[in-house]
Parts: sequence; structure tokens; C-alpha cells
Amino acid sequence: MPTEKFVMEPCGNIKFSGKAVGYGIGLSSDFLEFPSAGLLLWGSFPLIVSIVETLPDFNPKDLSVSIGPVKLLKNPDRFVIGEHFLFTIQSTQITLDCTQFIDNKFRYYLYQLVLPHFAQLIGRLLFLHGGAFEVDSQAVGLVASSSGGKSTLLSAFLDLGYNLVADDRIGFVLEAEEPLVVPSHPYLRNYRKEEDIGKPVRKIAEKILPLQTIFFLRWTEKEEPFIEKVEPGKAFQNLFFNSVYFPDVKIQARKILGWLAQMKTYRLYLPKGKIETLPQVCHMILSLIFNGKRQ
Repeated sequence: MPTEKFVMEPCGNIKFSGKAVGYGIGLSSDFLEFPSAGLLLWGSFPLIVSIVETLPDFNPKDLSVSIGPVKLLKNPDRFVIGEHFLFTIQSTQITLDCTQFIDNKFRYYLYQLVLPHFAQLIGRLLFLHGGAFEVDSQAVGLVASSSGGKSTLLSAFLDLGYNLVADDRIGFVLEAEEPLVVPSHPYLRNYRKEEDIGKPVRKIAEKILPLQTIFFLRWTEKEEPFIEKVEPGKAFQNLFFNSVYFPDVKIQARKILGWLAQMKTYRLYLPKGKIETLPQVCHMILSLIFNGKRQ
């Protein structure tokens, strides 16, 4: 596996070697990433990185969202992250000003916040908070709240040899009338610490895939896992409120309703604390998917 190389230039900029692809978006400033990270679906955009002494002060009225160390400001969209990072996101490029370059934090915020927000800003993707893996040239979605078991279940499917499509954020192609998703980035974030990008994954899907089945994960005190169908109204609520912030709520709702009409939705109950049932859960999911395709 190649190693990252960051080179300081005399002007104070950082030059990267390699090329990054996440959610089908290429960064032309050559940030090193796994070559199997996916096809370059949307083209390359500049990533301009500079070292600065301090970040500028901002008017509190500009603040849109504040979550922990992250503050989102509008016009243009900017992520202010603690005292170290300022990402400015425009329709043609991403700019990073940083007082100190911290690789693991840069990587985490780039993939978990900046690229998804950028993809939505340029009108390419709509994101669902969930994970997905590839089965027989289609994506299967797993949706749950934080610590709801989706990354653990994803890891079990990866151990069986299936490709990762996305962990934490599923990117739906906004312009498509059918539910199509793009590969995210080659990391699995199970058992992660805060601001930990996760462990590298070598097998990741490399093309846009249809997503026709979603499982909403729930914990149960019962001894055995079980699956039940989800009625359309409940499925819409789950998908809409699990979708990541999108600038236009009407488009968000209309797209989810249109995609939902083409999906099969289930609620999957996982026995709490019984990791030994994971092989059984995987078998249940795969049997349901393959039996559904034969019908």
C-alpha cells in the first residue's frame, strides 16, 4: 500500500501526491488514495490547501449549524472546524485553510462532511445516513441510528467477500429517476473513535449500482433475529429523516418518494448483545434478496 506524501511549497501551500476519489468526485490537487476507490464519475475539481497563521473571525449571524467542533456558515458554504480547519466549498472548487495540517482529521472531515456537502451543492447526490454492500451487481442498504449495528453487519458481509458500497453515508444519484447509488470511500467505521476515518477496505464497488432493497435495523430482546415488511408511510419517514441535510426539502421529499416506490423495505430485528447471530442474519438477508429476484 502506498504511503502519503505531503510537501510544503515555498508559498506556504501543501502539495499532495496521488489522486483522491470519493463519492465519484475526483480532486485534481492529487490527494493520495486507494486506486480502487471508484470510478471518476463527476470529473475533477481543484482542492486548494494553504497554511495560515490564524483563521478569520466570523459574524455569529452567519452561523447556520454548530455541532461540537464543527460550525457551518453559508454564502459561501464554509465548515469551520475547531481552531485548525476552514473548508470553503463552492460549485467549482474546495479550499482548505489550516493553521496546522493533521492528516487523520483532514481525512475524516474531507470524507464525512466536505465531499458529501460538495456533492449536494453541485446537484449530483442526495445522501442517506446508512451503509450498503454489493450483491449480484446491486446495492443493499442498511439504515440505523448511531450504534445501531449497521457497520458491524456491513463488516460481516465484507468478511463473506462482498464489496463495500458505503459506510455511514449512501450517495443517491440525484438526477436519476430510479434509486442508483455511488461507491463512497474505502473505509469501514465500525468500532470507531470520534474523528477516526475507520479501517481501510480493499474490496469496494467501482460503479454506480441500483439499490432496490433497504433494511431498517432495530435491536430486540428476543433470542433470534427476525424480519418484517415496512409499510410505505413508515419507510418514507425513516428515509426522509435519515437523509442528510439537503438544500431543497421539496426536492428531497419528491426524490425519496419516487425511489421508495421502486424499493423493497424491511425492518430487521437484531438480538441485542448476541454477535454470534450475525451469520444467521447475513443468511436471512441473502436468502430474502435472492428469493425476491427469482419471483
